[in-house]
Amino acid sequence: MSTLNTTAQSWGLALAGLCLASTLGCSTDTDPDIEPEPEIAASTRNQLLWKRVQVFEQDLSRALELAPEELCTELGSYDCVNDIHLVNLGGHDPFGRSQYAPVAAPMVTTPLAVERVVIAACSKRVERDHDERAVFTALDFGSPAPAATSDAFTETVDTLYRRLLSRDPVDAEYEVLAELLVDDQGEPVLAERFAAEACVAVATTTEFIFI
Repeated sequence: MSTLNTTAQSWGLALAGLCLASTLGCSTDTDPDIEPEPEIAASTRNQLLWKRVQVFEQDLSRALELAPEELCTELGSYDCVNDIHLVNLGGHDPFGRSQYAPVAAPMVTTPLAVERVVIAACSKRVERDHDERAVFTALDFGSPAPAATSDAFTETVDTLYRRLLSRDPVDAEYEVLAELLVDDQGEPVLAERFAAEACVAVATTTEFIFI
């Protein structure tokens, strides 16, 4: 997605200008033409726990009202979570791979596996909502995405945050998801495209992947 770097957002890979002036001799001079980095709120918890495969699968399944086996399949028959990406998602496979213990921490390929599953699951939910509305009840599929000031946009964002993160979004999060209402040329996208991309954006945040 051009408007959101979900991988960096999901795993906190963007470091916010650490300058250890006392030990590294970093300069404190600033360029007046460069806007300062926004302040990043400090975590209220000193340790985050990685949602391993079963918890991740259950939370995503419950939030999107899809059976676990419906979240993601490869070639129409292989379960992405329990067959293809089991180890990357924190599981272990003693029979197929002689792996008797899960990896200690997320692997380099874990973000890709998470995104693969989430993209498939969100796409499946949008597909289902064409006929059986469950999540995106405020959107008119087949029409352009609603305006950022509309009740339909607000209700859709609220629904995603409440289902996936169990809370209401803050103002800045509405603004971020509003960027998905238009394409790179500034033209409105279809409502179903906005629904899928907003779903992926929220479901790949650090807040959803860790507890």
